[in-house]
Amino acid sequence: LYAASKGNQYKNKRVLMEAIHEKKAELNRQKLLVEQAEARKIKAKLKAEKKASKTKKERPVTEEA
Repeated sequence: LYAASKGNQYKNKRVLMEAIHEKKAELNRQKLLVEQAEARKIKAKLKAEKKASKTKKERPVTEEA
């Protein structure tokens, strides 16, 4: 971004500031999505562990015929 601003890529300061805010907003969106994905993974893992332990405890003893 710095090199682009020094290379006269931006028409004026307002356009430069808009580009900076767009970049920051995009970084914040990406960070939020990563955090949400991690939270979903953790939640799913806990749910799977809980289900596995529940089925392990509830499994009845089979009778021999």
